[in-house]
Amino acid sequence: MLWSTVFGKEYEKKKGLAKDDLHRFLSEWNSPMTAKEIAEITERQRNPFPVTDPLYSQYRPFDPARWTIPNQKLPNSYIEFLGYSNGGEFGNGDRYFQFFEAAELRKMNLAYEFPQYMSGAVSFGMDGCGNHYIFDMREALRDGEYPIVAAHSGNLGYEDCRKVADSFAELCLGTTSLDDELNK
Repeated sequence: MLWSTVFGKEYEKKKGLAKDDLHRFLSEWNSPMTAKEIAEITERQRNPFPVTDPLYSQYRPFDPARWTIPNQKLPNSYIEFLGYSNGGEFGNGDRYFQFFEAAELRKMNLAYEFPQYMSGAVSFGMDGCGNHYIFDMREALRDGEYPIVAAHSGNLGYEDCRKVADSFAELCLGTTSLDDELNK
């Protein structure tokens, strides 16, 4: 795909990943959770309910040591895009993209606790309104692609997400906002 012709607007095109950096990213992005990552996630968990709330005693922190990051290959179209622009901000019609840089992808997925709420999902960007663009990796690649779903940061889960494209390229060519897609 000729990425320079895909987006109507390139708000912040970044330098593409060099081959060595791309190979390193592809070999590391989905490695098993480290002890440091597990400790950081465990440490930041807090009971969200006040002591006087009946739900306070029912709160149970989750165990990030049980999380898995999909051991799948990323789609070639996305890998090609990273060679064009390592993250960045783009637009088509009413659709806005804030793609994560390769170095941010894992951190963002752990920060939003995707392995807890959407096992088998990998967020690769957002739309500026709190909605995530997500590879649904619960099944193997189909024709080299995963379906793309969207979910809001405050409501992560397969039951409330919506499929917005059959491929990364189709997503990038779309022109409707994710808010409109999620509220259909």
